[in-house]
Amino acid sequence: MNPEIVGEQGGRAVLPWLVLVSGAWLQLYVACTYGWLHGDYYAYGWYVPPLAAFFCFRLRHLWWNARPKPLPVSLVVPGLVLLFAALTVLRVINRVDPRWTLPLWIQASVVIGLTFFALHRIGGKVIVSRFVPIVVFAASAIPLPSEVERLVVSNLTDSVIFTSVRLLEWSGQPVQAIGDQIGRMGDVVRVTEGCSGIKSAQSFLMAALFFGEWMTLRLGGRLLMVAAGIVIAWTLNVLRASSLAWIRFEHGSDAFDRAHDLAGLAAFVAGSSILLIISRFLDSGKQGRRLVRRSVGGSAA
Repeated sequence: MNPEIVGEQGGRAVLPWLVLVSGAWLQLYVACTYGWLHGDYYAYGWYVPPLAAFFCFRLRHLWWNARPKPLPVSLVVPGLVLLFAALTVLRVINRVDPRWTLPLWIQASVVIGLTFFALHRIGGKVIVSRFVPIVVFAASAIPLPSEVERLVVSNLTDSVIFTSVRLLEWSGQPVQAIGDQIGRMGDVVRVTEGCSGIKSAQSFLMAALFFGEWMTLRLGGRLLMVAAGIVIAWTLNVLRASSLAWIRFEHGSDAFDRAHDLAGLAAFVAGSSILLIISRFLDSGKQGRRLVRRSVGGSAA
């Protein structure tokens, strides 16, 4: 049979699943926009949906030639009704209080479960395992549960303040930690929640997942990228906090205000560059070539 005809037939068979899963993720991301717009830590979320869609499109050879068996109508209709009802209830609850993340994560669980069910119907365990990193990347844009977020922010703030104070003491600054502030002879610099490292940790976690998928790294490489992203975020934020405190104490509040945003931008550029270098080192040109060979071989078969 002509491979083009097989591919076209497979594409048509997969299309209903693609529409269903895409619609589910779309409404989930619509629910996330409140956190992206009004939250302190999730502005990067706007970049995740198009990048995740690109990663899915890049693997189109995996589902274009698939020919999933159709589900019986007796299962399709009740399943769609239950799915629509569940998502409608969760969206209504989320609209009542968009800051409440529990309904959002229940909704995300439904959408992720639907995604893996669809992937399994399309291509079995092979395609499911290949799309796991993309689903994890797509989920990185969902705001953390409130209790988890508070715990992370609290621990990061304490560790950043403690380490920054030690660095400043080693540099000869007579500073001390005062709650969430760094003080020196009556002057204080407050380490706010946004400067505690949660923004950097979230952003660099997303960047680490992105570079891992971009380079199609193996599982070990992806896990190393995530660990590197967290370590880089914490280290750069300590350097940022201690540097800004030093500027405030030595050069005054005007210099501090001028340096604040610039320091944040410099930290993000530096951290992203380091992650890119690490991903390139882990890849070394080998993983990409293996992906191309698998793609070409699968298409030829």
